[in-house]
Amino acid sequence: MDLSQKDMPMLDTYRFGRFEVRPRERQLLVGDEPAPLGARAFDVLMALIERRERVVAKNELLDLVWPGLVVEENNLQVQVSSLRKLVGPQAIATIPGRGYRFTAALDVPAAERPGCRCCAPYATRRRAGLRYPRRIRRRSAICRPPRLG
Repeated sequence: MDLSQKDMPMLDTYRFGRFEVRPRERQLLVGDEPAPLGARAFDVLMALIERRERVVAKNELLDLVWPGLVVEENNLQVQVSSLRKLVGPQAIATIPGRGYRFTAALDVPAAERPGCRCCAPYATRRRAGLRYPRRIRRRSAICRPPRLG
């Protein structure tokens, strides 16, 4: 799968509900047990997770999961269906006429959130003695910077 055009950086682990996705190992764990998941289904899952902040068009998914190949949309539907059977129908939403979106809430520790406007620059700015500009000084309820001192 060509993920050179990723929207979000790859983490070591993604957790949602009782599931854990390990991209480097290309493995999905249910509880602590590996789940039976094919390579294409895993690629679809990773593409959706890494672009979870938006709807991913069907054609974009086809290009990501089957690069350079001409495949029918039915292949994508089969992979999404197998993912839904495994992770539950609420984890992947179909947006009619547009594509798919990963809708499960990820449990990502704050220290592992790359690019997070609240956490990633916090320690760096704090060490440099800089304050946040007023517009981003408010911290979201989801992302809290670590307490220093």
